[in-house]
Amino acid sequence: MRTAAAVALSLALAAGLACGPARFVDVRVDMPGVSPFPAGSFDEVAVADFREEAPVDGLAAGRALADYLAREIDLAFKGTVTRVAAPEEALAARGGRVLVVSGEVRLATEVRKALDKRDLPVDGPFKAAERGVLERRRWTMTVDLAIRSAADGTTLYRREYREDRDYTDLEKPADFALSELSARVRARLLPVLLGTTTIETRTLIAR
Repeated sequence: MRTAAAVALSLALAAGLACGPARFVDVRVDMPGVSPFPAGSFDEVAVADFREEAPVDGLAAGRALADYLAREIDLAFKGTVTRVAAPEEALAARGGRVLVVSGEVRLATEVRKALDKRDLPVDGPFKAAERGVLERRRWTMTVDLAIRSAADGTTLYRREYREDRDYTDLEKPADFALSELSARVRARLLPVLLGTTTIETRTLIAR
């Protein structure tokens, strides 16, 4: 499918070039996901709590991330999705057609300052003190994710995801940032796990 889409795109580009003056048009195309797990090779996905390297006070990020991913996988997967407290539980109790999703998560924050370019002085570079300063709170989620076979514990896929989100509201709560960053991790994980389609932008040349 990806090859067919690429051929169609190439033909459209060639046609545009052959017709003289052209303009560029961005289009959004559904592209098939590529998964390292063949379709039908597993019947169940078990999602375990993610370990936390540096817990945020009052927030169980590892449990919340696992809960969210389990719900989202369940919406897209026709098989069974289960929640377990630890990956060892799934590895010990289930057979070979089960994938175990687990890993580690770290949620960190910092306040960053930057010059407001809308308020730069007009009479030279020596009045930096008069320049406006913007403060933003950056939340960063780092997820070391592993997908293993419950049959023998073999790691079939492993990758580190890092997602950042800046907020002008310095008091933005951690759980709000966790929700938004978890959605980004989900968007990158599902095409790998289930081969779901992704929406990509392509540029066409039109007359």
